Amino acid sequence: MYRKGKLVLALLIIVMITGCSKFSSMPLPEMVATLDTGETIPVEISTYRWGVKELYGGPWEAMEEKDAEVIPAGAEIQIKFDYPPDSMLVREQFSKYKFKDITDLNQFNVPDSAGTYIYGVMATWKKGTAIYALKIQVQ
Repeated sequence: MYRKGKLVLALLIIVMITGCSKFSSMPLPEMVATLDTGETIPVEISTYRWGVKELYGGPWEAMEEKDAEVIPAGAEIQIKFDYPPDSMLVREQFSKYKFKDITDLNQFNVPDSAGTYIYGVMATWKKGTAIYALKIQVQ
């Protein structure tokens, strides 16, 4: 009987370790946004659901009070992650709840019209989803 107890305990430990490894602390991917000139645009994480961790908000809230990065009209912004997502979507934010999908590619051109623009980049991996935000001012 003592031997069965040890076996059951060992099996329970193995099951717990295997189950918890799904929630291991793999770091949230980092995103870099660069212009075709090589200049880097500051990026903030606004929302994520990563394993068992969550952060709620949106690109508008994350960037509303931040300074915009001044870039030339029509410039191309390239999006790169430290490891590629399974899917990605770039959205232009007009307010907290109003946005327009721009592209599902890793690059996009900013408008030719002068103004301040906020973008959200939603990326999804098997581990979870994250939304990154950037704010630009076109001159």
